Amino acid sequence: MKFKYLKLNAIIMKLSALLLVMFMAVQFSHGQSTIESKIKSVEVYTKGAEVRRTAKLPLKNGKNEFKISNLSFNLDPKTIQISGEGFTILSVRHELDYLEKENKPDLINQLLNQSDAISDSIKYIELEISILQKEMTLLNQNQKIIGDQGIQNQDFKNAVGYFTERFKTLSKQEFNLNLRKGKLNEKLMQIGLQLDSYSGQQKKPSSNIFLTISSEKSQTIPIEISYAVSEAGWFPAYDIRAKDSSQPLSITYKARVYQNTGIDWKDVKLRIASGDLESSGTAPELSPYYLGGTNFYPNRNSGIRQVHGYVISSEDGLPLPGTNVTVKGTTLGVSADNNGFYSLQVPNDNSILTFRFLGFVTQEKPVTQENINVQMMSDVMELGEVVVTGVNSYSDRLSGQVAGIRIRGNSSIKEEKRSNPIPINYINYQTNFVYDIELPYSIPSTGKPEVVDMLTKEVEAEYIYSTSPKVKETAYLVAMIKDWTDLKLLDGESNLYFENRFVGKSIIDTNVGSDTLNISLGKDEGIVINRERLKDFEERKFFSNKKKEERHFRITVMNTKSSEASISIYDQIPITARDNVKVNVIEISGAEMNKETGLLTWKTQLKPGEKRELILKYSVEYPKEMDLEIN
Repeated sequence: MKFKYLKLNAIIMKLSALLLVMFMAVQFSHGQSTIESKIKSVEVYTKGAEVRRTAKLPLKNGKNEFKISNLSFNLDPKTIQISGEGFTILSVRHELDYLEKENKPDLINQLLNQSDAISDSIKYIELEISILQKEMTLLNQNQKIIGDQGIQNQDFKNAVGYFTERFKTLSKQEFNLNLRKGKLNEKLMQIGLQLDSYSGQQKKPSSNIFLTISSEKSQTIPIEISYAVSEAGWFPAYDIRAKDSSQPLSITYKARVYQNTGIDWKDVKLRIASGDLESSGTAPELSPYYLGGTNFYPNRNSGIRQVHGYVISSEDGLPLPGTNVTVKGTTLGVSADNNGFYSLQVPNDNSILTFRFLGFVTQEKPVTQENINVQMMSDVMELGEVVVTGVNSYSDRLSGQVAGIRIRGNSSIKEEKRSNPIPINYINYQTNFVYDIELPYSIPSTGKPEVVDMLTKEVEAEYIYSTSPKVKETAYLVAMIKDWTDLKLLDGESNLYFENRFVGKSIIDTNVGSDTLNISLGKDEGIVINRERLKDFEERKFFSNKKKEERHFRITVMNTKSSEASISIYDQIPITARDNVKVNVIEISGAEMNKETGLLTWKTQLKPGEKRELILKYSVEYPKEMDLEIN
């Protein structure tokens, strides 16, 4: 009996302690005020963004505790900054909140509401179909009773006619209801697929910031809260236009801004910055290079210029539309389409692709082939709390400078009408530059890029035709821009337009230095090129231990246009590193020759209708037993 009494007493003590803790928690919550804040501006970097919010604090004399809720789940606690006047900050604390009612982006809420409304309509249709089916069952039973009772003559005919017409009416109604149900189910499936593409956002928590502030008097003061977030950024893109070869070149700067922070940016002031919040600001150092030892060699992409593939979920195999695919270390990037397909041009030496999608683990893939398919794995976020012991600022990083451009295909698609660019201010800092957009802008939290036209520059350019007939007997119009470093370009895809026609896509590659920026504007059929081998004029001789062969080519260039054309023609003489192989130049028609590479360059001016012939002739001596391709 005494044992039971002690056990009961222990239970009562535990319950009392639990009630005391709950009472203290309630008292604490009553002393803490929840403050609403609003996004004032966002500075978007090529990777990451800095969000600035404003709020008003009703302070009383002494110690005050506030909770700022409904913030991005992926904010970086180390970057939280609180600014204002007339108070002292005692502590700043950040934690993830899984219990607060989910604050979904507006687009997701709209889709969920549509889904609920359609589901209700389907249930109502199913109810109507059930009533019709019950009526048809009842008619069947009555029809059987009438037959069993032996009703004859006109009464029987009238009953059969009634049942027949009623069955027709009910069957038609059921058919129409099933049609409506099928269309609604199809619509519901489409909404479900769209929601699946945002599924990561529906599973994430929100963030809270807890402030403890001391004030010497009662007052209401404004504060500004700033912090950095991941899952946001922008891709540079350009429209490059030339009306004709006598007009300046027009370059329109665009930013494809995306964000997956879980909070819509509504009517905020945008600043587009060239820095990168996710890369290190520490200068790299060289490690010792050991001959014969194990050393790191950067991957090269072996001449691959175009990469494509599909991004899917490893769990269900469904596509992940909106996945951000970027070339690591550059600002080149695209987003996967609704089928999870992406296609991206890559520069010479950037050989790693980064795949990011909200709610999935980020992956990196080296560019070893043109087709790269990726299966993304879900990212499980653990519940936790982070205590901020200090408030740090972060530095801006600049991605790079500019160089060359390459063409990809052409087309006869007509140029679309252009909208007026948004007014902006350009700010050039020592380590990066910023485009300050004057008008408010909205970027929903969907991960889908929103295109912002920033500014258009008119650039003087020299237009020439370039052709390498050994590779392809086609002349390409090239715009040559000098002093291009003042243009402040980053790595990015470009749409090319010439004479109001879309002629193809290219990339601006900042990893290749050059004094002149060359932009190919597509091929021109008005310049006719032909390269033929003149076998009848070649000699072939054999000696005791070696042989000598000649190659003779004629290059014909003709200008069928109505205006004069400047043309650069490129070919080559083979070179050798072998002592037993000798190359002799016989005729190159005055071309400039690079003796180290064997590259030949002819620069010529052709009047309308003018034709010019160039001769390329050389011989090669090599051992008789050697099998050598000398073309």
